[in-house]
Amino acid sequence: MILVVGCVLGTSAVAGQTVTYDGAFERAVNRYRWTAQLASATSVGAWRVQAMNRYRSDAFILFDDRLSFRDVNALRINAGRPLGERSEVVARGRSDWFSLSDVLAQSIYGGVKFGVSGATFAPLLGVAMDRRPGVRLSDGTLPLRTDAGPAFGAEVTIPTREASGYTVQASGQGFREQLGPRAGSFARFEGSAERAFERTVLRVEMQGGAARRDAYQAASFLNRDDAARQSETVESTRSDTLGATLVIETPVTRRLQVTGSLAFNANNRSVRTLRAPEEALFFDSDFSRRTVDADVSSVYESGATQVRLGFQGGAEIERRNLTNEDDLPATQAAQKRDLLSQANYDRGYVTLLASVRLPLTSKTMIVLDGSANAIRHDTPIINPDDRDEIFSRGRVSLLYRPSRVLEADLQVNATHYHTVYLKAARSAENNVQQGLRLRPAVRWRPGPRTRIDLSSEVRATYTVDDFTLAGRRPTDQAARELRYDLNAEHDLGDGLRVLAEARLSDLRLGRFLDQEFAEIPIDTLRTYGGWFRVQSGTRIVAEIGLRVFIRTDFDRSATVRYPRLNADGEQDIDASGNVLTTTISRPGRQRIAQMGPTCSLTWPMRNGVLRFDGWYTVQRVSRTLYGDLPEASASVIRQAASRGERIIIPNLSLSMRWAI
Repeated sequence: MILVVGCVLGTSAVAGQTVTYDGAFERAVNRYRWTAQLASATSVGAWRVQAMNRYRSDAFILFDDRLSFRDVNALRINAGRPLGERSEVVARGRSDWFSLSDVLAQSIYGGVKFGVSGATFAPLLGVAMDRRPGVRLSDGTLPLRTDAGPAFGAEVTIPTREASGYTVQASGQGFREQLGPRAGSFARFEGSAERAFERTVLRVEMQGGAARRDAYQAASFLNRDDAARQSETVESTRSDTLGATLVIETPVTRRLQVTGSLAFNANNRSVRTLRAPEEALFFDSDFSRRTVDADVSSVYESGATQVRLGFQGGAEIERRNLTNEDDLPATQAAQKRDLLSQANYDRGYVTLLASVRLPLTSKTMIVLDGSANAIRHDTPIINPDDRDEIFSRGRVSLLYRPSRVLEADLQVNATHYHTVYLKAARSAENNVQQGLRLRPAVRWRPGPRTRIDLSSEVRATYTVDDFTLAGRRPTDQAARELRYDLNAEHDLGDGLRVLAEARLSDLRLGRFLDQEFAEIPIDTLRTYGGWFRVQSGTRIVAEIGLRVFIRTDFDRSATVRYPRLNADGEQDIDASGNVLTTTISRPGRQRIAQMGPTCSLTWPMRNGVLRFDGWYTVQRVSRTLYGDLPEASASVIRQAASRGERIIIPNLSLSMRWAI
């Protein structure tokens, strides 16, 4: 794989070559990420070669400061050379590597592409190799198994064309790889046909696919002490999908248009165990899903007035079955069959939608929209997730624009969500959730260089259980939030700009008393944030700024570590001179404060662009404890809680794009 990438890079001296490189590095808290993408399109003699290599590496900092890497590399190569007026020699290459699972899969195909009446057909022959871990041996080692074998496939393309009044197009491809004891395959197709009958448009879309993946695994976890465990069986997973959509669009009148669609999707998946010893226990299963969705909508437009009405409905069925039940012990078969059947369900839904956009005056417009949705989710008796759901939503928006520089928007949103579990095992979870949100906003443009956006939001959400079990306390909840958002920008001229953002949120949570419409406070979460930046430059843009974030909330068990004091009231020190510490936990408030500079640089070049972003965050977590404290150590504890813990979080991102 590395040699192939080297060949792609080595063609940079060939005339007419186009090479594009995208690279990036990112450091975010406990993760490092490197990404690179190299794309090349070139001509070597009569050959046209296209290559694409994508690489991503993630390094995670674990608790013991150890780095854990996860690398992925994907390489694709397509080449072609004219063979005649309507034929072409083609080649396809693929290489995929995954470091986490230590899997390397490669294949190369070659063939001839034929053109007939605008359509193309290309039969392909090749070889494939797949290397992946086998089954762990008794000594704990994990051997690598490398399988290789012949491969074949085909590609078909029918470009957009007219046929009997229809505009049709289709494409598809399929590949089969025989890898010794395993096999792999992939196929997909998609096509569409469209025709206009006077003013009515009829469109049909179809897509489908099939895939097979074989992997090594132990015969069964039930054979831990048997010799059969060391036998490397093959688990074959096969998946087939099919989808079709019918869409009709027709104008009833000059101002009224109706659109309808009907979609069907099917998915089958089977798991089969191959090459298993006779004494091994294994479970083969089938999975199937069917969905049908219908959508009808009408739109009426007259000037700036618009009225939209819609209906949506659908059904979904999902089934799982154990296929080798007759070959298993009765107890094991019954357990596995019941486990699979728990996930079966039938689901149906109906949705009604409506929206109205109506200008009241030349400066004022009102928008009304809402929807009502009902869902029925049926499950087997063994599964208590059988439920009905009703969801209603409504919004009123008033837009007022007194001048070209000032615009005001007032929105009122309301939601009602009711969940009812039909089986007694979960009926105590039945609840009604209601929400109301008021969101006014003002947008001011006093000049072409200045922009100020100010918005606020008042939100209230109440969740009430349908009933409470005897001997239990009600769990009704309330959440109320007040929020302000400010975004401002001003251009000082000569490429100098000032940007500012500010956030303020006050969220109060409590136990809701439905009858009295009151609450018992539980927590108050306050969040403050701000980001002030100065940008300079028109072509090369540099930016510096300061970022602040503060959050305070209640902690039922705030833990503080403080120095241990001896009988004389002095700090205890061990033999190495280190101060001994201890911890104490009390209810209290926790405060997280983050502050630090930010910077960025965007440098466009003749053949690419370079961008750098950096954040340097200093975080301090402090606490205020409630309740009684040990008298002898109270002052030390409060001082340690106020001082808190301080950490530094550097974050940076470097990306580049280069075209040769």
